[in-house]
Amino acid sequence: MSVIRSVTVKLQLLPCGASALRDTMRAYTEAFTASARWGFANHTYNKVRNHAATYRDVRTSIPNLPSSLVQGARDCACDALKATKCTRLPERRPFAAIRYNQRVVRVSLLHGFASIATTSGRVRAEFTLPDCYRQYVEGTIKSSTLSYTNRHFYLHVQIELPTPNQTDIVRVLGIDRGMKNVAVCSDSSFFNARTTRAIRGRHQHLRADLQSKGTRSAKRKLKRLSGRERRFMTDINHCISKQIANSEYTIFALEDLSKIRVQKRRGTEFNRNLNGWSFYQLEQFLRYKSESLGKSVVLVDARYTSQKCSKCGHVYKGNRHGSQFICRNCGFELHADLNAARNIAHAGISGVGRLPVNQPNVACL
Repeated sequence: MSVIRSVTVKLQLLPCGASALRDTMRAYTEAFTASARWGFANHTYNKVRNHAATYRDVRTSIPNLPSSLVQGARDCACDALKATKCTRLPERRPFAAIRYNQRVVRVSLLHGFASIATTSGRVRAEFTLPDCYRQYVEGTIKSSTLSYTNRHFYLHVQIELPTPNQTDIVRVLGIDRGMKNVAVCSDSSFFNARTTRAIRGRHQHLRADLQSKGTRSAKRKLKRLSGRERRFMTDINHCISKQIANSEYTIFALEDLSKIRVQKRRGTEFNRNLNGWSFYQLEQFLRYKSESLGKSVVLVDARYTSQKCSKCGHVYKGNRHGSQFICRNCGFELHADLNAARNIAHAGISGVGRLPVNQPNVACL
């Protein structure tokens, strides 16, 4: 069994090479459109049928587009049709990302160059590999995706690595995720979101002011601010997940929040905060960072974790009052998020039953 990691590098190209890649993207979009139109007209997303009907015509109309890219465009069109069940015609931007397989791109992470097939032949591009990706140099390159953003080309390389050996030591850490506290661990570690919410609030207020003005300078300012808040939250989640993954615990229990966005809504402000809550990104970061260390993440049922007493197990909705938890049965008092994290840690024991566990050590001191 293996794991896949993605490496993103910024390509350095000559003007002629950049022009060739833009032409290739346009040709790829044209091939995509031809396959999508045939599939939509015939109400099918079958790749074999689409290939038999469109491949020859596309190769004739776009002779300079490599055969592998024609097939890649067809696969993308069929996937887009399948996603909508052929209910609407998929549309694609002229400079949308392109899938490359091993036949049409050669990447050397060690030497920092890539040879990419285009409509004008092969184009050589150079790049500087960040230090954080040096650990993936020995991996096997499986596929690549070329994207064009803000007049720059980026290559996203998927690398296959062997799965690290799982550690024999089993210590379960429960983690409660929230909007007021980004993460609260069952070992009494708190990752407060007060600063995060303040910064996001300033960004939202600034965007609202600029959007209400609507002037050209305001629009230029909005363009410069685009993505800044998202990058800030990504950095926060990276830092938190790295600190948790590098702790002494080997199994991390999280609530399954896959249905959290379909719950009953509580107003405009709550909806905005809920939709901007990046809980799944934190889970993804923690999962892949833990995996690389031989650790694992398990998901537990999220029901009643905030209402249940972590000491006696009594479940009652009135046990929790905001951030305070007071058990009506035994009188146990604790911070509500910490109590929930300890309940998650207890529930995580059942989630590690399929792992080589002897005596789980749950962090709920």
